[in-house]
Amino acid sequence: MKTLTVPGDPHSVTAIMVSKTEEFHDHEVVHITSSDSDKTVDKRIFRVVDGGEDHWELQFE
Repeated sequence: MKTLTVPGDPHSVTAIMVSKTEEFHDHEVVHITSSDSDKTVDKRIFRVVDGGEDHWELQFE
């Protein structure tokens, strides 16, 4: 399982931009941690879309 770090509360994340050098798939589960606190959550990717400028946008359910 891949781990991503975001500022704030990871429970409220609905989308994340990541580099296209990383590979993600629809319906994959990722572990999201907060850079500000000890909060973490596992979320299933709803879909991966082209975010432009060499980025993927991971959208969550």
